[in-house]
Amino acid sequence: MIPSIYSLFVLGAIFTCIITPIIRHLAMRKGFVDCPQRARKVHQQATPRLGGAAILLSFLAVMCLGGFSVPQIREMMWGNNPIIGSILIGSIGIFAIGFLDDLARLSPKTKLFGEFLIAGLVVWGAELSFSTVQFLGLGSIDFSAWVAFGLACLWIVGMANAINLIDGLDGLASGITVAGLLAVSLVGYLAGITSVTWMSTLLIGCLLGFLVYNSRPASIFLGDCGSLTIGYLAGCLTLLASFREGGVLDGIFPVLAFALPILDCVFAIIRRTMRGRSPFSPDMEHFHHRLMAKGLSHGKAVLAMWAMAFASSLVAIAAAFGKGDQLFAVFVFFGLGGFILLRYLGYFRFEFFGEGLSTLMHDRKSAKSVELAIKEAESMACGLDSLDKVHACLGKVGEAMRFHDVQASFFTSNGRLGSDLSLDDPNVGRVVSWKDPQQNGYFSRDKEFVVEFQISGRNYSYGKIRYVFMDGRSNLSVQDEVLLERVHDALAILAGRLRKTEYKI
Repeated sequence: MIPSIYSLFVLGAIFTCIITPIIRHLAMRKGFVDCPQRARKVHQQATPRLGGAAILLSFLAVMCLGGFSVPQIREMMWGNNPIIGSILIGSIGIFAIGFLDDLARLSPKTKLFGEFLIAGLVVWGAELSFSTVQFLGLGSIDFSAWVAFGLACLWIVGMANAINLIDGLDGLASGITVAGLLAVSLVGYLAGITSVTWMSTLLIGCLLGFLVYNSRPASIFLGDCGSLTIGYLAGCLTLLASFREGGVLDGIFPVLAFALPILDCVFAIIRRTMRGRSPFSPDMEHFHHRLMAKGLSHGKAVLAMWAMAFASSLVAIAAAFGKGDQLFAVFVFFGLGGFILLRYLGYFRFEFFGEGLSTLMHDRKSAKSVELAIKEAESMACGLDSLDKVHACLGKVGEAMRFHDVQASFFTSNGRLGSDLSLDDPNVGRVVSWKDPQQNGYFSRDKEFVVEFQISGRNYSYGKIRYVFMDGRSNLSVQDEVLLERVHDALAILAGRLRKTEYKI
C-alpha cells in the first residue's frame, strides 16, 4: 500500500512531537542553551536551541519513507534526476554550518562561504538555474547561464539568512515559514510540480509538530541550525515552484511568498550599513522588536507577524495564477497596506532628512571606529596563549567605548581555570584590570554607572567582568551591550582554550 501525502504529513508532525523532547533533553544536558542574560534576548530562562535537529531528523525520516514507498518520490530522490535527493543532502550541510555556529560562533565570512558552496552544489546537482525571469505582464529579463547560476545561489543563501534574522520571538520563524510554504505547496500542486508539493507539505507537518514546543512559552528554540535549515529548504522550494515552461522563472511569486522575512532582512542590511556597522551586527530594530516597542505583547507581536505572513502568502498565490485588472488592484492594495505598516513601524520617516541626516553621519563615523576597535580586540584575544595580555585587549575596548575602568575576574576550580556553572560562589584566581589613563583624580558618584557580566561557555563559567562608566549615563544601550558581548565571547573562547591545555593561574 502506497502512503498518501496526508498520512506522511501527519506522520511528520508525530515524529517531530516525539523527537523534540529528546533533543531538548540532550541540549540541556550538553549546555546548548540560549542564555537570557544577553542583550537582545526576550526570554526569561535558559532555553535549549537545537530544535532544528528535531525538524530535520523528522523531515528526512518521512522523506525517506516516501522515497521507499512512493514511486514518484523514489525517482526524484535517487533516480536519474535526483532533485529531492540533492536538496536533502544540501540541507544536512546547511544544518552542519548552523550547528557549528551554535557551538562555536563561526565568523560571518566563514558561514557565508559554506552556505554559498552548498547552495552552488545544490543548484548544479538539482538543476535549479534558469534562463529567463518574467514579471507578470511587465516583461521578462534574459540571463546568461553563469549569472542565473549566481542568482539562484544568492536566493537560497538569502532566504536561509532572512529566516535566521527574523527568528527572534517564540514560534515566529516557524510560523512565518509555514505561511510561505502553504503558498508554495498550493502553487506546486496547481502547477503539477510533484516534488514541490510533497516536500513543502511534509515540511509543513514537521514544523507544525515543532510549534507544539516552540510556541509561546517556548521550551526549545530553532537555533541557527534550525532557522538556516528551514530557510534553505524554503529557498529551494520557492525556486522550484517558480519554474514555468521553457526554463522561465516567475520573479514575483517567491518574493511575495516570503515578503516579510525578505523585507526585514533588506531593511536590516540597509539600516546597519547606513550607521557604519557590519550588516551582520545584531540589533533590536527588526519588525517584531518595533511591534513590541509600539506596545504589543510578545504573543500579540507573533500573531501580528503571522497574520502578515499569511496575507503575503495569499497575494503570492494570486500573483502566480492571476491576470488582469483584478490582480493589479490586489497589488496596489497590498503595496499601500505594506507602506502604511512600515511607516507605522518607523520606516520612511521624513524627519530623517535635515538634522537627522547630520546626526546619522556622526553616528556612522563613531560606530565604524567602535566596530573596528571591537574587531581588533576579538582578534587579539584569539591570538593570546595566556591571561597576561588580556589587559591590552580590554584597553582597546576601553579607548573605543570610553569607560572609566574595567575589571575581569577569572574563576578557578581545583587550581584550574574555570568552574562548573552550577557553583554559586567560585574561587577567583586571577584579576585583570584596565583604567583610562586620562581620567585621574576623584569623581562625583552621581556620574558613576556600573554594569557586570558573566564570562561563560557552554559548560563552564570562566569569570565575570565589571565596567565602570563616568559619562553620566544611567543605562547601557542595546548596541553597546551587543558589542561588549562580542568581547566576552572572545574571552570565554580564550579561557576555554586555556582550560583544555590545563592552564594554571
